[in-house]
Amino acid sequence: MKNPDIVRSIPNKIDDALLINSLQNGEEGGLEGIYRLYSKQLLFFAQKYIKNYQIAEEIVADVFVKLWERRVSFSSLDRIRAFLYIVTKNKCLNQLRGTNRCESIDDVDNYEELLYEDLDAFAKIVRAELLKMIYNEVQKLPEKQREVFNKTFLEDKTIEEISKEMNMAPQAVYTNKSRALTALRQSPRLKDALLLLALISAV
Repeated sequence: MKNPDIVRSIPNKIDDALLINSLQNGEEGGLEGIYRLYSKQLLFFAQKYIKNYQIAEEIVADVFVKLWERRVSFSSLDRIRAFLYIVTKNKCLNQLRGTNRCESIDDVDNYEELLYEDLDAFAKIVRAELLKMIYNEVQKLPEKQREVFNKTFLEDKTIEEISKEMNMAPQAVYTNKSRALTALRQSPRLKDALLLLALISAV
């Protein structure tokens, strides 16, 4: 009897191969597909380094230009993902240093190893991917809850800072944050993600 997990994984592997082939062949649809897969978490990742949303957005856009320039180098989505995070991190650090230095990463086989050597960057990646996982549900929250959640977890702001920005009492900020988390925990799929996010954010 066939293993059902293997059977279920086949379409995903085919889709991944088609996406990579499309990218390598210079088809814009391949780049667009990879952009949809990774752009949101890369933006969350960049925002942990760069507190300016617009600059973080520009950095992520530049990273996908770099991917397009090196599109023939990649044979798997895992290596593409590692490359995207490494280049995003380097560009963010350059932005903070006020330099435009380009760090060359020529060995495709080392992308994933390089990605996980930096434990701080790894924690930021985990956090970014958790935020991506819960992003769609966050958009369904009432406006004030959504804004407090985003300022807390995307912008790393304290209750006092949010209170001043939103002209709300600290207790009201805390209440909106608690209600947002309670609403998100109603989804069994998100419960573990929220716990991990809270733990990482507390570090």
